[in-house]
Amino acid sequence: MPMTSTPPILVIEDHEDTREMVRQVLQIGGFSTVGAENGAEGLRALKVHHPCLILLDLSMPVMDGWHFREHQRRLQEPELAHTPVVVLSALSDCREHARALGALDAIPKPVDFDRLLDTVKQHCRL
Repeated sequence: MPMTSTPPILVIEDHEDTREMVRQVLQIGGFSTVGAENGAEGLRALKVHHPCLILLDLSMPVMDGWHFREHQRRLQEPELAHTPVVVLSALSDCREHARALGALDAIPKPVDFDRLLDTVKQHCRL
């Protein structure tokens, strides 16, 4: 059951199956989640839900992960502009991209759910 006293984790992922699987694993782990299918939806969700962490895919239609980060950093509210990000990506060099984006970490796809939970627990307390 999700914990309502903790801000949610925002999962920005265009593949619905991956997004929902990540959300389910996090919810089973006790975290509340919010999903978005692209960066534009992610920005709207960020402003509404004030998540403790963003799990960000890089390759998405409408607005990709790089453009999402550009827009996030320009937000007027420092809390939102600096919400920590962990990259979720199938790109072979996802760690380098994560560093370039100023992300905390990168988790390659297919997602190792134990690693996902460990990473989220490090950055978003229950």
